[in-house]
Amino acid sequence: AQGLIRTYVGEGVFTDDPLDTFGTRAVVQVDGLQPLMKYVCKNGFEHHVAMNASHTAGVLAEAFETYFEWDVYVH
Repeated sequence: AQGLIRTYVGEGVFTDDPLDTFGTRAVVQVDGLQPLMKYVCKNGFEHHVAMNASHTAGVLAEAFETYFEWDVYVH
């Protein structure tokens, strides 16, 4: 049996909002966050994410689909 790797990518911006908590954290603004969270929850993704300061969702999606043949949701 073969498994399936699924992923999602999207873009947003880091904000300067204060966040009084512990661990690695950030406050971000993501357009359409509610539909994205619905997709994440309905498809069984974990709540952990990886973020970076560049705008690379498009190129990552292309690479994941083309070279790894992953199922990619672009938000």
